[in-house]
Amino acid sequence: MKRDLVWSTRALKDLAEIARTNKRQADRIDAAVERYATESIGDVVKLTNRPEHRLRVGDWRVLFQLEDDGLVVLALRVLNRRDAYQ
Repeated sequence: MKRDLVWSTRALKDLAEIARTNKRQADRIDAAVERYATESIGDVVKLTNRPEHRLRVGDWRVLFQLEDDGLVVLALRVLNRRDAYQ
């Protein structure tokens, strides 16, 4: 299922911050989100008691919501796993 991918301003800032220290990791995260949006491939789990899903990319978590009946992936945050669930 092909979905549209939309990055929130906060998620883009998170990704830019990661890229400042590790461009390769930021590219890996971006590719994983794109792959999930286009091919539905990735380690994705619906979070309990929260409206978000998470995509695991190594030690990083992309928090996102599915909108428009699952046709749009709205990336909300990109955080290290130690900070993602607080």
